[in-house]
Amino acid sequence: MRLINADKLENVDFSDCIDSMEIMNVIDEQPTAYDVDAVVEQLDTYITKLVGRNAALYQTVMRIVKGGGVDGN
Repeated sequence: MRLINADKLENVDFSDCIDSMEIMNVIDEQPTAYDVDAVVEQLDTYITKLVGRNAALYQTVMRIVKGGGVDGN
């Protein structure tokens, strides 16, 4: 699962879509709402300065961000 920028869907003409698979393909083509790699890089830099990479806080935050949220573990 990934977060998409739903605002971009406002400009999509779904009347051209024939079936649900085609609609799903249009949705899949939408850009991700934020760049996970950029967020991880920034968190890595900041949290490493605070507690180091071996700390439980660092490991937990990275697992949450890379997994897409607390329920993504």
